[in-house]
Amino acid sequence: MEINKYIREFIKKNGLKFTYIANESKIDMKKFSRMMTGKQKIDTDEYEKICSSLKVEPGYFFNQKLLENKSYENVQEVF
Repeated sequence: MEINKYIREFIKKNGLKFTYIANESKIDMKKFSRMMTGKQKIDTDEYEKICSSLKVEPGYFFNQKLLENKSYENVQEVF
């Protein structure tokens, strides 16, 4: 899963609004929307602003990705 999908999932799970996070991150809503749909890459500065707005450490979503990949590898080993 791409980082943008983890961010989207986090926003939805926590009952937040995309417009709120875009405003808090000081990112134009159209650009934020393109980043969340994967149509535009998220640069490092924007990623840090988004994490700050979500009140998570910048490594949070990368850790989620590593955990998912590790779980996937374990499933592969079983079969």
